[in-house]
Amino acid sequence: MLQSLTIESFAIIDQVTIDFSQGMTVLSGETGAGKSIIIDALGILCGGRGSNEFIRQDSEKLVIEGLFSFNEQPTALIHLLEELSIDTEHLLEDGLIIRREINNQGKNLIRVNGQLLNVTALKRIGSHLVDIHGQNEHQALLDNTQHLSLVDQLGDQRFIQLKEKYQTAYEQYAAIRRQWFKSQKNEQEQMQRLSFLEFQVNEIEAAHLVKEEYEQLEAISAKLQNATKITHAMESINYLMSDSDSSILGNLSEVIDELNQIKDFDDQYPAILDQVKSIRIDLQEIAHQVAMSNDSFDTGDQSIDEVEARLNELGQLKRKYGMEIDEILDYYDQISEEIYQVRNREAYLKDLALKFNTAYQEALTLAQQLTAERQKLAKGLVTAIEHELADLYMPHSRFEVRFNTLATEQIELDELGTVEWINLSIEGQDEAEFYAMTNVGEASKPLVKVASGGELSRFMLALKAVFSRQLSEHTMVFDEIDTGVSGRVAQAIAEKIAQIAFHNQVLCITHLAQVAAIAHEQLYIQKQVANNRTSTVVNTLTTNERREILAQMMSGKTITDSSLQMADDLLTEMARFKNN
Repeated sequence: MLQSLTIESFAIIDQVTIDFSQGMTVLSGETGAGKSIIIDALGILCGGRGSNEFIRQDSEKLVIEGLFSFNEQPTALIHLLEELSIDTEHLLEDGLIIRREINNQGKNLIRVNGQLLNVTALKRIGSHLVDIHGQNEHQALLDNTQHLSLVDQLGDQRFIQLKEKYQTAYEQYAAIRRQWFKSQKNEQEQMQRLSFLEFQVNEIEAAHLVKEEYEQLEAISAKLQNATKITHAMESINYLMSDSDSSILGNLSEVIDELNQIKDFDDQYPAILDQVKSIRIDLQEIAHQVAMSNDSFDTGDQSIDEVEARLNELGQLKRKYGMEIDEILDYYDQISEEIYQVRNREAYLKDLALKFNTAYQEALTLAQQLTAERQKLAKGLVTAIEHELADLYMPHSRFEVRFNTLATEQIELDELGTVEWINLSIEGQDEAEFYAMTNVGEASKPLVKVASGGELSRFMLALKAVFSRQLSEHTMVFDEIDTGVSGRVAQAIAEKIAQIAFHNQVLCITHLAQVAAIAHEQLYIQKQVANNRTSTVVNTLTTNERREILAQMMSGKTITDSSLQMADDLLTEMARFKNN
């Protein structure tokens, strides 16, 4: 759960730290006081889009920091953190600290338990921690392209593994599909391509390329260009080591003679003598190598002109192809294979057609299994949603998930003839759309065409109530999800959000007294002006303060004895619900 949230220099917030508790917390206050700004900050902390536009005027950067604690091992999150090289040994004891800074230049600095991360990694972590639902989330409910993924969210581990297996098969099929359609190019294009590739193959073959030849020739060129300098140096070395009157080897021989004369007079002299003899042997070998090197200085049969000409030829080839010699050789292998395919087009296409068909059939089989599992999930979802809707005073509403198989396409597969295949996607062979009937006697229609604002809020809440039971230790945020409802429906929505809070921590922005009264804790957000600057402040309401705010929410700015009594009655009623 989210244990604390610190926000600095964010929009109209100067600095605020909020401590949260388990269960349900309501954020209330006047419109424009900054309630949604706090939720926006939490979204940015969990990987949402951040911008320097959010920085408070006259500040250099904004800072958002949150502490998340856990009551049990968050296995999936731990695996992700370990993948990102974040220490998880003390996660249960110390929690997870996320800190995000954005400066005036738009640069992000993100740390998770001290480890630097990018926004992509932060977003992956955030998906395990916080689930934010605002009024714009209604659009996902109305967007039928999102309905299939909503059904899939109810799948268990076995379903997830099946979907992953299908997607692997689909990617293999899609790769072969691309090969197939590429092979169906216009015959004239193929012949033009063949002529071009044959020219390149002949050009590369004529160059007689050898791997690492260019580097070797560069070394030879350097040696040839410095031949005089090398020869002079080697002659000097040979003279100093062997031929001069005071050569190194000659002097060592005299040293050995002297040591031989005194070796019997001290125990350490024989050891010194052996060391000097060993050094002389090594130097004699070096002198021999120097002499041989000087005598045999050549580069095969190649002259400097021949080496430079070959380097120039290879250099032109490198520039023409934009590749190194080794890469040109790899390219030669690729285009040779392509030439083979074009020249042996009939056999190649026959083999490719068989692979294409096999890959499709394997993907289709898994897609059909996926469909069967989705239909089972949909039945469970329908039952659960209708149960939730009944609690929300929509007892006659009916919910339906309709599946359609994707459109088919005809493909000419040579010897296999014309086949008609489902145009599979990465999600399978299905499309899904939510249908609803909200009034008795009406036909089911797409949800987008039948739901009013208040009904849509209840459909959304019903979905979230169902999906919340699939989550573990998430912080669920509802930003005015109760818009457009009142009366007993508001009461039902309050109770439904409270039920969700049994399984997950809930933060809720609301203007409804019923929702505010049922929360375990109520925060009051308001603006204050000091030194000609407006700031947002957050206070946790005491019991008496909460009573007054609830009275205001029901009766307006003027608090009366009757509105206070209504607030007392509401708090008592909601306490009774929570205790049950």
